[in-house]
Amino acid sequence: MNSKLENINDVGDRARIILSEIVDSYLNTGTPVSSKVISESLNSMLSPSTVRLIMSNLEERGLLYSPHTSSGRIPTDKGLKFFVDGILEIGDLTSEERDSIQAKCSVAGKTIMEVLDHSSKELSGLSNCTSLVFAPNNIDRPLKHIEFVSMDDHRALVITIDVNGLVENRLVELPGGFTSSALIEASNYINSKTYGKTLFEVKNTIKEELTLKNTEVEKLSEQLVSAGIAVKSVDKGDSHFLINRRDLFYGKMEQKEDIKRLDTLLNEIQDKKNFINILQYTLKGMGVHVFIGSNTKVFNLAGCSMIIAPLKRSGKSIKPNTLGAIGVIGPSRLNYARIIPMVDFTAKVLNKFLS
Repeated sequence: MNSKLENINDVGDRARIILSEIVDSYLNTGTPVSSKVISESLNSMLSPSTVRLIMSNLEERGLLYSPHTSSGRIPTDKGLKFFVDGILEIGDLTSEERDSIQAKCSVAGKTIMEVLDHSSKELSGLSNCTSLVFAPNNIDRPLKHIEFVSMDDHRALVITIDVNGLVENRLVELPGGFTSSALIEASNYINSKTYGKTLFEVKNTIKEELTLKNTEVEKLSEQLVSAGIAVKSVDKGDSHFLINRRDLFYGKMEQKEDIKRLDTLLNEIQDKKNFINILQYTLKGMGVHVFIGSNTKVFNLAGCSMIIAPLKRSGKSIKPNTLGAIGVIGPSRLNYARIIPMVDFTAKVLNKFLS
């Protein structure tokens, strides 16, 4: 395999047409296609002998191969990637599909885990593929409300609701000297400073007021917020990672060896051995990234592909940065024109709520 893909401009128009015909046939049937069939599908625009010559040239470039002597050709992983990157015409989602994705990605009254789980399951259902989603546990979003509920003398449940309605619950250790009435009073004070600010911004606001007033309420409030931040700091390495509907992929694998290799890949991804490297690739832009077969070191499984989009945070005072990713994994014979916009739209909806 060459170290890099062909440039789309290095392949002539007739070669692109023939490659497109072969890929379309392969994605539909999974079987090799002959020069005669291609010539007939083009209404004899090119003779079988001309098609054979062009197919031979494409094979020399590593874009096609013949699985059996004297048979037709099918695209290599490199050929599929070339087609997806330079030839494929992306379709669009129906209004029903968009509405369904938006409904599943709705955050009101849900935890982060629930939002990610519902979103990835919807993506699995629409794409008929195994879905995966990753997002860190420490996304700081503008808040609407914080509530501290006393559990006992030493612990409190912290319930945060962001401006989009996303809920997060945390159990924190209370600093010494907190009575139930002090907890209520400090909570009320914190909420008067909360709306539209991140937890870190709330802490800074209270610290500034401490230098001016230094009352008991400010002191207790600062201790409460610091306790919440300390828990976030401890959990900084934790993350939400879900793989939904593995059965959709395993059911399409015929060879036991392929199933074992797929199982190894999914486990490595879930253990984050490979996934951090995959995320590095998504840093290059906001769009969807397609990994096919052995075209990259981070995704090296012949006959399989991954379509993935980054989850990014952006704002007026924050540079866009990658928070995670959502996508699907499946056999190389995927309906890319349909699935790519699904992944893209789902990521955009989640980005809106996670920002």
